[in-house]
Amino acid sequence: MQFTAKSGLLTLAVVLAAFSCALAAASPTAPRTKTIASYCSPSGDVCYGIFNRGGKVSLEITTAAKYFNRYTLCVRRTRPAAPQRCGSFPVFRQGGSTWGSRVNCARQFPVKSPGRYRVTWKLGSGPLGPALQFRLPLS
Repeated sequence: MQFTAKSGLLTLAVVLAAFSCALAAASPTAPRTKTIASYCSPSGDVCYGIFNRGGKVSLEITTAAKYFNRYTLCVRRTRPAAPQRCGSFPVFRQGGSTWGSRVNCARQFPVKSPGRYRVTWKLGSGPLGPALQFRLPLS
């Protein structure tokens, strides 16, 4: 098997993700986490998702290196329709060369009403990938 820098980063990301899951499962006080929706770039260098962390919506991004200092996160209720709200958030070192960010959706955006919500992660004016959706109340 031939190792390249890209395959090494992808392997590191998989190992870190598995370790994080095992650590969370072993901790009796850790809140339950369920993936609602997620996306990873074809290279695996940028991943983001919507998670149910103990009944709260968490919007998260992880990168294999520090590709940018800040990103924009936009949330819009689509059913029934409401205006889009956006905010700029920093990325922090997660460990090794991995960087990321976790945003408590209810604390940063007005997402208390029942309905369907659309979330977009952006860099500059362009999206980092496809928009993801979640529905309130969480099931």
